[in-house]
Amino acid sequence: MTTPGRLSVDSEGKVRGNVAINYNDPWPCVNGRLGVTGTMSGVLEHTMVANLPSCIASFNNPSRQASAHFGIAQDGTVHQFGPLGRGWEAWHAMAANATWYGIELADDGNPNNPLTDAQIAASAQVVECLSAFAGFPLQVTDSVTGHGYGTHSMGGAAWGGHTCPDLPPKHVRSAQRPAIIDLAKLIRASTRTPLPSGRCHADGHTSLAGLAQRQGCGVPDIWWSTAAGMAAADNTGFGDLQRPYMAAGQWDALMPSGMILWLP
Repeated sequence: MTTPGRLSVDSEGKVRGNVAINYNDPWPCVNGRLGVTGTMSGVLEHTMVANLPSCIASFNNPSRQASAHFGIAQDGTVHQFGPLGRGWEAWHAMAANATWYGIELADDGNPNNPLTDAQIAASAQVVECLSAFAGFPLQVTDSVTGHGYGTHSMGGAAWGGHTCPDLPPKHVRSAQRPAIIDLAKLIRASTRTPLPSGRCHADGHTSLAGLAQRQGCGVPDIWWSTAAGMAAADNTGFGDLQRPYMAAGQWDALMPSGMILWLP
């Protein structure tokens, strides 16, 4: 399989790049809410028990009270239901909604149908993008306290008590997560290099958690480096862009364009 291109998040919270992607209309999806998410632990694999058009129709029906961040069709077409880094919560896994992203994958009505190659490629692109943006590791996890690429079913009753994204005893789709993570790592390795240490300006398209992951350090390391850099420059304190971002404490949110940081 050819390594697909890397995706990024724009200032509206929309994923952009070399992938077939559509954005929900209305934007964001009515089944969701703004202003409630925190640090993201990872992303959950779901299955539609349907195909993408019917999933979109269902999630845009207010009576359903269900949604996800993304849906992916068998041909690799991606549908984004709401923005990233804007505090938009998708209603996909009950107690996990505020701290896990959700990806629904079309299965033609049968959760035992394996993901297509196109779905694996698009999933790898989206998972890599979310990992870089929110700062969680590119790895499989089967624990609600873990970080990485998990499943809806791992949360048990608190997450809805589902077998999603597949059925026992085969667990066909969840067993394909390692292949998705391996490809996501190839995508990252083909394009990712750390930025030079020292003073930099946020571009409005990156979260602090994603920047820390790119630099191979922790978020506190960047804040300490920034404080030290400002002191060395005889600056009196954090500025009008830094202070509200730091006070909010949502490191997966987009940093405002022009915000000054010092990188370790």
